Amino acid sequence: MESYLNYVVGFISLTFMGLSAMYKLKFNKLQGTGRIPSIISAKNKQIVFLVLAVASALSILIFQ
Repeated sequence: MESYLNYVVGFISLTFMGLSAMYKLKFNKLQGTGRIPSIISAKNKQIVFLVLAVASALSILIFQ
């Protein structure tokens, strides 16, 4: 049971990393367009998903 939970949390961590990368690419694409609210939103979402990815990865190490 514990190993399945580790796999699920690991998959969630990889999903958050993918979302963070997606918003990083969106942020880079929006640079220089003048769409300030969209740029700020993309950067904030990128940071949030990166923090969630790190937190879920650390949860695997802590609760193993």
